Amino acid sequence: MEKIKNLFERFIDNLSVRTLYYLFILIVLVLLYGFHDMSAGPFIYAEF
Repeated sequence: MEKIKNLFERFIDNLSVRTLYYLFILIVLVLLYGFHDMSAGPFIYAEF
């Protein structure tokens, strides 16, 4: 029973670390590329 409990705790720890790791990567990517031109609006070419 102790072996199963240790295996489950390691699984939860591993899942938590991976979740935080990928969440960090996602936040960095959003900060780099997501808010680049939020205030600019859509581009319209006006000089034909």
